[in-house]
Amino acid sequence: MTICLVSCLLLTSTSVFPQITPSSGAVYQEGFSYCEITPFIASRIEGKSYRENPDISLADLRYVRIKYIDFEGNEKDGELIVNRRIARDTVEIFYQLYRHKYPLQEVSLIDDYGASDDRSMEANNTAAFNYRKITGSTSLSRHAYGMAIDINPLINPYVKGKAVLPAGGNVYAQRSAEKCTGKYASFMIQRGDFIYKLFMEHGFTWGGDWRSVKDYQHFEKE
Repeated sequence: MTICLVSCLLLTSTSVFPQITPSSGAVYQEGFSYCEITPFIASRIEGKSYRENPDISLADLRYVRIKYIDFEGNEKDGELIVNRRIARDTVEIFYQLYRHKYPLQEVSLIDDYGASDDRSMEANNTAAFNYRKITGSTSLSRHAYGMAIDINPLINPYVKGKAVLPAGGNVYAQRSAEKCTGKYASFMIQRGDFIYKLFMEHGFTWGGDWRSVKDYQHFEKE
């Protein structure tokens, strides 16, 4: 499908998101677009998810707008920041999730949570870019490069031994939908399900396939 080059303006004047300065961008479908990081977006993330570093520049990133369906069936506007290399993948994936009414609790920049991964996960917020290290490591996360997306992290927690992050997602460490007592057990990401296949088709790998730890929320691309 052809993506049209446009100015990265908000698509409706009634959006809850503030107006941003025009910049070269692209629209995939109505409500699904991406553009370069504008001065306004930069002001929202600098000192939070982004800071000057030798690994990734603002020019390497793209601001993504999407629509999604929440767990109550309401249509919402969402926003993410990803690496420019996966911007098209991102709008295509989230458009398919929207079309299939795949529920997402929230899709907000992690900066709305002070760039705190813990706070964002506890809120079950789907997010992407955050210049940070891998949990329990000194190496940079793929999120630091904008090359990873976490989906419904409370329902799809990070599990290492008995440690579960976020703590509120402990009930979802039981990954059998039949045995899990969590309210949203039927929406846990499972190997081979719709969202898994969708990300795989776009060249991502899943943290739920890892051996030493299980990061069920996490999809990343090299």
